[in-house]
Amino acid sequence: MPIDRKKQIKVANKVIKELKHKGFQINQYYAKTTRSIYLKIDYGLCGGIRISDHKGKEKYRYKFNLLEQYNGPKQINDSGYIRMFYDYNNTEKLISDIENEKKLKIYKYGLYNYRNCMKKNSKDNLYKKFRKVA
Repeated sequence: MPIDRKKQIKVANKVIKELKHKGFQINQYYAKTTRSIYLKIDYGLCGGIRISDHKGKEKYRYKFNLLEQYNGPKQINDSGYIRMFYDYNNTEKLISDIENEKKLKIYKYGLYNYRNCMKKNSKDNLYKKFRKVA
């Protein structure tokens, strides 16, 4: 069932606002062939969020997936890569999980290395098609 695009954009803007308030860097991309919105968090260091109305493409495995009326497992081990799933009513849990992801990465690599990696990733060609929103 196709989702209401306005509702999808409203949810994306809510997530962006919350993450921006918490100090995250966010880049946004509207898919050209589907009705998906993609958000990269801290230039990919905290993964990305796919906001969509359909099952994701096989070659792309987003860590965080926000789907309207999602009814399924909240966590999937996809060939060793953990993917998380949320519905539109659970954005608080999504934000909390992203914050925890960042804390784990900073604990593992250190704040200095985290920031340097963000700076390096920001120059990647991938971000030419993404729009910086926070």
